[in-house]
Amino acid sequence: MKYKEIRVSIPKDFAEEFSAYLDEWQVAGYYEILFDREEPRKPDEEIISDNTPIRVYLAEDDVQSEAKIWVYLQTVAPENSFAESRWIETKEYEEAYKEFYKPFSVGVFWVVPTWEKEDWEKNKKLEQKDSLPVYINPGLAFGTGHHETTRLVLSRLGSIDLKGKKVADIGAGSGILSVAAAKLDASKIIAVDIDPNAVRSSTFNRDENGISPEVLVVEEGGFDHPQISSEQFDLCVANITFAVLKANMEKIAGLHTDHFLFSGVITERKEEFLELLSSQVGGKSLYETSWNGWELIEWIRK
Repeated sequence: MKYKEIRVSIPKDFAEEFSAYLDEWQVAGYYEILFDREEPRKPDEEIISDNTPIRVYLAEDDVQSEAKIWVYLQTVAPENSFAESRWIETKEYEEAYKEFYKPFSVGVFWVVPTWEKEDWEKNKKLEQKDSLPVYINPGLAFGTGHHETTRLVLSRLGSIDLKGKKVADIGAGSGILSVAAAKLDASKIIAVDIDPNAVRSSTFNRDENGISPEVLVVEEGGFDHPQISSEQFDLCVANITFAVLKANMEKIAGLHTDHFLFSGVITERKEEFLELLSSQVGGKSLYETSWNGWELIEWIRK
């Protein structure tokens, strides 16, 4: 089977909306790239600055989504977006992310691709020995750890006492944040995602890290998943786009927790998001930080 790979470069202002459309169109897979040495360029022009590179993967017979992508780019950013496509084989589709994914540190963690696990453990340096390894094979689920929002959450998680605590991870993607919570000795994590690929990826990564299914439960679903909406949590993590958070604000307010960690909100929407939290969820901001135009907000309801 073949897949169509479309390499997209789009202004950051439109990246969130574009990703939401890709979810809606149910493409085979996509991911954002933080460091892209092969970012497409227009003829006789420099690489577009301040753009978000996104790789999109379409099933062989999915001609509608490809047409929608081209129309979207020409509609919102005809002068400063770019896309090019090529056919790839199934093996390339499954291995695409490996070309840029190497071990890196963030906070108290070292994020290590599963295919480099053995070498990393054998050759890790002295300064790496006290770090918590998080072994990840993201597949085509969001969550390599490269993206700013994931790094922001990982950095903050290391500062929160999760020992013996119960955590909800909504929009789990590859499961990287759930695995990190387990490495911080959380007693139970419920990880949910609406994408079946993400569920498979999270389950695989849980097992690769030697985490018990009783400690890290992975299910398909979202804010209205029965366990998420009914059980009590010490912390709720949601690394999801502003559009999805805004659409689910009533469900967020109904969650049985007083401690939230949000990311996936761009700086331009931060104040709007804080107002929504204040008016619909109640409480106050405990901690805020940003990186490259993305926000992390720790919110308490007490």
